[in-house]
Amino acid sequence: MVYYPSLWKGLLIGGAVAILVTSKTVRSGIMKCGVGAYKGIRNSAAELKEEWEDARAEVMLEKKG
Repeated sequence: MVYYPSLWKGLLIGGAVAILVTSKTVRSGIMKCGVGAYKGIRNSAAELKEEWEDARAEVMLEKKG
């Protein structure tokens, strides 16, 4: 009998992933997580843009003053 450890590891991991991905509960959880991450990134980007504009306005005031 030939023993291929990486083959068996790959089959087990692939099987587990296939079972998890086909589960409605798991897919729903993954989608909720993705949507939450997207909202967080979007909000962070908006805050960063606002801070950038504030800093830019301060620099413009310093140049004029």
